[in-house]
Amino acid sequence: MAEEQQLDDEGLIVQKYHAKVLVVMPPEGFGDQILRYARSSLYNVHVGSTSVSADPEAEVKGRLQDVFLVDEALEGQTMDAYTGILIAGCEGTNPLADDARVLDLLRAADRDQKMIATWGNGLATLARAGVVRGHKVTGDVAARDEAARAGGKYTGREVVISKHVITARDEGAGMRFGQALADHVRI
Repeated sequence: MAEEQQLDDEGLIVQKYHAKVLVVMPPEGFGDQILRYARSSLYNVHVGSTSVSADPEAEVKGRLQDVFLVDEALEGQTMDAYTGILIAGCEGTNPLADDARVLDLLRAADRDQKMIATWGNGLATLARAGVVRGHKVTGDVAARDEAARAGGKYTGREVVISKHVITARDEGAGMRFGQALADHVRI
């Protein structure tokens, strides 16, 4: 028997999630399109997401057009409530790669074998956290050497799934990246 749908005060269906992924956002220049693919793919398998940034009161701005407020602050986050972490890639140098809080979250996710995902220059963040060791990865070619020094094997492929680490080369991999995330966290 199908579960009865619950409606909110405005008559919209209340989505029930079986799991949640933590999405860590840089302040600007993130890949709008690939983030939309990733979050939509997760929602389609009833996995929600919580977006966080260093300044939860400031709007985060995408590379093309997306502008929004994140759900919560990065400060104080732990991986306890999440089934995985997604690090948003962005234009230029990714400031998340130098944020100790982000690196600690990645290490905690890796210790518990929770999904770790990123695209583009987010690969440098994974490398600095030390979570690429022993994994095949892809991402921005500028991060290739850093990933190799951290023990990862850079492939240059569009999407790479290596155990619990999922990486995409760039925004062009959006649909495949989203599908890989959904397949990994599907319950």
